[in-house]
Amino acid sequence: MGRNVIDRRGFMKLAAGMGMGVAVTPWLSEAFANGSTTAPTPTQAGGSALGPLVVQVQAVGGWDPTLVCDPKGNALNQAYGEGDILTAGNINYAPINGAAAFWDAHFDKTLVLNGVDTKTNSHDAGRRFMASGRLGEGYPSLAAVAAGFSAPELPMSFLSFGGYDRTSGLVAPTRNLDSNRLAELAHPDRTNGANENSETYHADTVQAVIRSARKNRAEALLAKQRLPRYEASLDSMLTARLGADELKRLEEFLPTPNGNGDFRRIELMIAAYKAGICVAGSLQRGGFDTHDDHDARHIPRLTDLYNVLNFLWEEAERQEVADNMVVVVGSDFGRTPNYNGDNGKDHWSISSMMLMGSGIPGNRVVGLTDEGHNPIALDPDTLEEASEDAEVTTRISPDHVHRNVRKLLGIDGTDVDETFYLPVDHDIDLLA
Repeated sequence: MGRNVIDRRGFMKLAAGMGMGVAVTPWLSEAFANGSTTAPTPTQAGGSALGPLVVQVQAVGGWDPTLVCDPKGNALNQAYGEGDILTAGNINYAPINGAAAFWDAHFDKTLVLNGVDTKTNSHDAGRRFMASGRLGEGYPSLAAVAAGFSAPELPMSFLSFGGYDRTSGLVAPTRNLDSNRLAELAHPDRTNGANENSETYHADTVQAVIRSARKNRAEALLAKQRLPRYEASLDSMLTARLGADELKRLEEFLPTPNGNGDFRRIELMIAAYKAGICVAGSLQRGGFDTHDDHDARHIPRLTDLYNVLNFLWEEAERQEVADNMVVVVGSDFGRTPNYNGDNGKDHWSISSMMLMGSGIPGNRVVGLTDEGHNPIALDPDTLEEASEDAEVTTRISPDHVHRNVRKLLGIDGTDVDETFYLPVDHDIDLLA
């Protein structure tokens, strides 16, 4: 069994390196596959269609949902009052800088989840729970799960720029790649990888002979190996070697470098997907652990986060892949309803999350909190507030969210899903 899997993946890499088209098993859910698109789905070098680009955006430190999509005025916030709360479609939001531009543009593709119980006040545990769907250690992030299931053989299948990005062996992550390093990887024969006019170590004819010899030797080695450990090592070597040729496709889609570092990372991620060499990514914005001077320090970080999300969608639109993108936004946990003695807010286990993009029912809010930012019990069937005499109630937690997104992406019930299974109290349907 293992031998057949390794050989098939190895063949796909070799075929892609030679420009041959290879069919792959579809991994999209029926809802996503039948969705309308305005642009062709990006393809790998060999012509195989990719699934959606899955992007996790993490507000590291613990954001304050009452300053985002679960607004509470007056007593719980000094930044605005009850009458200042704004609305876009069916979504209420706090009136901070950058909020209106974001919500007016994206409310129709956004599902807000309020009253999400992270069950912890620990940064590490909360960040892990939000990003992986498991409170305990050892599970990969959602982006890593998507990449490891969909296309682990791609040279930049999972591109991470921070946050919780554990892969648990599902896929090799590419972390904090910049344009100069990319050029060096794509053009290893240049004496200066970043200079397209650079001299090369070998003439073109010699490079062709080297590539042919490497391919033939790799094929021979794969044919003879029987030990899984050596097969896996050869598998990784092929990905690295053949990936250099595929990385050259990325340069075709990269725009002129943006002066904003966060925006440049987004450009690289979107271009990598457009080039057919990436299917998942992770972005982070830090600075949300505001135990003092909360409003003055926290609100600018949220404004930056809104700017990042806006640019992510703008760049996806420009590259004509916005209809193929799923975005998950969350944080370690929430902030306390009240201010402490230093005018800050401390750790609070109740938070919010946002799901955006293809297959997500937008312009919708699921989950409730009371005036003290405590979660309100929900009926697991209707997801409305449970009646006082209800025998069964639930509250949303990150594992519910991950279960739903896995189903959307077609991962539910597969070997990857079973290996990193997420048990929940009630299997609620957040995307109905």
